Amino acid sequence: MECLKTRELIKVYLLTKYLQEISKEADNNKGANSFINSEFAPFSLKNNSLFSEEFDDLYASSKGAIEECQHVFINGNNLKERFRNLGSSSNFFIAEIGFGIGLNFLTTCKNWLNLTKHNQVLEFYTFDRYLFQLKDFKKILTSSPELKEYSAELEEKYPKNIEGIQKISLFGGRVSLNLIIGDINQTREYIRLINQVDAWFLDGFSPSKNPELWSQELFMDINKTCHKESTFSTYTASGLVKNNLRESGFNFTKIKGFSNKRHMLSGNSLSKTKRNSLNKKVAVIGTGITGCMLSYMLARKGIEVDLFEQSESICSAASSHEMLVTYPRLSAHDSPFGRFNLQSYIYATNFYDNLHTAAWKKTGVILLNHDESTEKRQSSLLEKRSDGMIYQYVNCDEATEISGIKLELNGLLYKDAGYILPNEICRFLIDSPKINLFTSSEVKNLSTSKGITSFTVNEKDYEYKDVCLCAGSDTSKLIEIEGFNRKRGQVTHIKTRDNISNIKLPVCAKGYISPQVNDLHIVGSSYSDEDHAELTEEEHLSNLRNLRLIYDDDVVVDSGRAGLRAVSKDHMPIVGEKDGIYINTCHGSRASVTAPISAEIISNLIANEAPPVMKRELEHLSPKRFN
Repeated sequence: MECLKTRELIKVYLLTKYLQEISKEADNNKGANSFINSEFAPFSLKNNSLFSEEFDDLYASSKGAIEECQHVFINGNNLKERFRNLGSSSNFFIAEIGFGIGLNFLTTCKNWLNLTKHNQVLEFYTFDRYLFQLKDFKKILTSSPELKEYSAELEEKYPKNIEGIQKISLFGGRVSLNLIIGDINQTREYIRLINQVDAWFLDGFSPSKNPELWSQELFMDINKTCHKESTFSTYTASGLVKNNLRESGFNFTKIKGFSNKRHMLSGNSLSKTKRNSLNKKVAVIGTGITGCMLSYMLARKGIEVDLFEQSESICSAASSHEMLVTYPRLSAHDSPFGRFNLQSYIYATNFYDNLHTAAWKKTGVILLNHDESTEKRQSSLLEKRSDGMIYQYVNCDEATEISGIKLELNGLLYKDAGYILPNEICRFLIDSPKINLFTSSEVKNLSTSKGITSFTVNEKDYEYKDVCLCAGSDTSKLIEIEGFNRKRGQVTHIKTRDNISNIKLPVCAKGYISPQVNDLHIVGSSYSDEDHAELTEEEHLSNLRNLRLIYDDDVVVDSGRAGLRAVSKDHMPIVGEKDGIYINTCHGSRASVTAPISAEIISNLIANEAPPVMKRELEHLSPKRFN
């Protein structure tokens, strides 16, 4: 097969040059108009202070941004004393309107890390229309040396400029940044998903120049997130803000403002709601990728978990493959499918990075364009975003050099992708004193009545308030779900040989080939309606035919593995609550990508916390969507 025909080379060259020009323009201006590539903050420096060109206002006081944050938000919410007196294993929730360059967040992190214990977690929700470019973030923060060690941590895990929600774990898991990017008219709905905020930072631009961030409607949504001990503070004491706060159910007092500002506001909600308690025990059924990840996240919140597995050992069904390739199926269109897959991928790679385990191989993944459909998808993705931060175009020569195997097609490189060793990672995840593992424990007679779910294991009855099914293809044996299907998948193990032994990363086309795992290469995978897990010669041959799009040479089959996957009829996972039971299934062949964010969603629902996706995506994941 020729590398590419001359005409195709010229076409790709011209397209690449055109997209490079778009990338340069996007870098200098605002970026493409797409959720996959949100605009950067338009700013300048005025008298060495950060100035918004759009709102004609300073981001913070010219007398000192960090000092202003300490006065208005840390002292205004009495956070030092509240941090010191926080109970053991307790989380604290702060929400902010106006992330800006992140100075309030970093200053809060500094106080939090110096005043709290290692088993306490700060959940920080923050909203902004824009993100600053990383190069600007680094440059601006050099003028704040007292925050150097904290800004360095955020710099290392700096968010992507995409619209929607990004949840980023920082400082060894002691801080969780929940960044919501987009116009407040679209992102405000996420505030309605947040519960139990302990302190609000109201830090939008001047009410006269940015009235949307000070409206009564917004304050009413904010008030619904409060409990009776919640507080807020803001640098402004304008009549508009005072009136809207009062009408929205807040008490406040005027106190001395920062520097030459006469007054600021500090107050609390009139809410009678009590703060949630996480003193509970949860049952998780199934020890594949989804069940182990959920158990891990619940345990991190201080929740005790009883984890049930019907087999003698964990990770025994579809998750038992030697490796699972971790890369996304992205779409340039802002559909629930497109946005969920992008957020899942970014969340998953961050999650695996933070585990610091050898079971995560961050090698990168190359996705080759092998037909008209994949060429079209690549072109649309590159049109929306070509800066290389999430994916980058590679020609066949570049793909060959990167992969270590001779390739004859162009494609996209996902540099943050890779593969996981599922059995190893599952054992790592459930190694916690908060997780009680029960193997050889088949769950039967699952039912819910009056808010309590009961089931039988080995003729013993169990009852829980919260139960989650992570049983993969066996889910339908325990509960009836609309839109649920089972699909067979078989991978082929081939012996290594000289010309493929140096492959450095998974290469995907219609199928995929992996680097060496236990002296074999994994080739996969089939997708059929057969309802058994026996190896078949037919599906080996199908895998090898697909392999020829990547590697067109003879190979020797050593063995293989087959299993049954749970899939939904719309190819989205099924994640959410139905009839009092939490369900987490139908991840298909993308479990290593979608399972982490889905486990986060379920753990948030159980803990009555905000999920890492917007309402639209939540509804399109719900088990009730097919009813």
